[in-house]
Amino acid sequence: MDMSLVNQAVGMQAAQRQQSAELLMMKSAHDMQQQAVNMLEKGLQNAKAMPAPGTGTVVDKSA
Repeated sequence: MDMSLVNQAVGMQAAQRQQSAELLMMKSAHDMQQQAVNMLEKGLQNAKAMPAPGTGTVVDKSA
């Protein structure tokens, strides 16, 4: 078997592994960013739903 073919095949496998690793890292980074965005959105929804401190504790019956 020709050594240049072997070297080329090994090089192609290494490039494929590197590309797969880079893709996994990018996907992981995207997932982490999406989780952070979801966490912030959930926090904003909760903040909008909660009344201001002291609101609703005293009822004005004279109105």
